[in-house]
Amino acid sequence: TYANAEQLGTPTYQAHVDSFLACVPVPFVSYDHYSVTTGGLREDYYENLEIISGAARNAGKPFWAFSLAVTHDPYPIPTEAELRFQVFSILAYGARTVQYFTYWTPKSTTWNFHEAPIDTLGNRTPTYDRVRKVNREIQSYADVFMNAKVVSVGHTGSPLPKGTKPFVPFAPFNTVTTGGKGAVVSRIENGGTTYLVVVNRDYQNEMPLTVAFDKSAKIKRIGKNGGKLSIKAGAVSGSIPPGDMAVFRVGK
Repeated sequence: TYANAEQLGTPTYQAHVDSFLACVPVPFVSYDHYSVTTGGLREDYYENLEIISGAARNAGKPFWAFSLAVTHDPYPIPTEAELRFQVFSILAYGARTVQYFTYWTPKSTTWNFHEAPIDTLGNRTPTYDRVRKVNREIQSYADVFMNAKVVSVGHTGSPLPKGTKPFVPFAPFNTVTTGGKGAVVSRIENGGTTYLVVVNRDYQNEMPLTVAFDKSAKIKRIGKNGGKLSIKAGAVSGSIPPGDMAVFRVGK
């Protein structure tokens, strides 16, 4: 969205994306917008996710997205929390594939690339272990996200991120209450099962969370090890670590 109309060839970025997908027969939409800078989170990060994910969904194309894994000006060396923030945000918006820029550190005299998972000499850096750990966490949620359909995405907190909408509760969930900077809240359907996905928008601090639901509902929380913990009290309270997410399953 930071590109101007002359660069885009259309009045808006939305029109540019729609025009591209109408003209170019791509099998999927691959997209990157690196969110975490040394100055903080880009204010249009979620606005761009809204545009791309929505356009891909309307065009019937799978949506792929990147996480930044190599530091360069003006992006910091990614922490585990920053990696989680990126990959869980794009999964909540319906990404079918998680990509990384880059795996091997590029050689450049312009961008000061360093600390990708593999350095220019072929050695593993500390980023390698962080990416590997986060990838294992993604795999533990494969039953949730693989071939899933995003029904709706909203946000909690105030102010809402630019270009987003407030979360609207859906049965059997009555309320999703968050502290801190708020959350991405997504309703996902997969194989006839409904999931509630809550992503902490703060990659530096934990976020208080309370989810209330109908007492008659069978709700389970999906853990990072793939385990399922039943919740029977009609509500659950706790916190989500920086950049992390909580996933709740409806049904058996």
